[in-house]
Amino acid sequence: MWHDAGMKQLVVIIHADDAEAACSALRDAGHRFTRLASLGGFLGTPNVTLIMAVDDAHMDDVLGILRATCSARDVDVPLVLSGRLRDWQERAVNYSGATVIVTEASDVVRI
Repeated sequence: MWHDAGMKQLVVIIHADDAEAACSALRDAGHRFTRLASLGGFLGTPNVTLIMAVDDAHMDDVLGILRATCSARDVDVPLVLSGRLRDWQERAVNYSGATVIVTEASDVVRI
């Protein structure tokens, strides 16, 4: 199947705790994706990365599903990563439930 206009390519990086709910909701709504296991570069925590081609008309639906199923959380940064010298200094970072990278898809070919 050939699509040549009105499509976006999404790379969606989802926190592992939110991945099952997000993938199930996307699947139930009829959206197609490829699921890859991935690791966060800073904290080294497990993620799931989805690669999707989405019609412009369905973008609001996909983003709505991700907003409903993915949530940010505070994560303690391990001592070794933060360079802290004292354990008593708390250091937490806000870790998003999902990061969505959207680009124009000039062509999408399904074979």
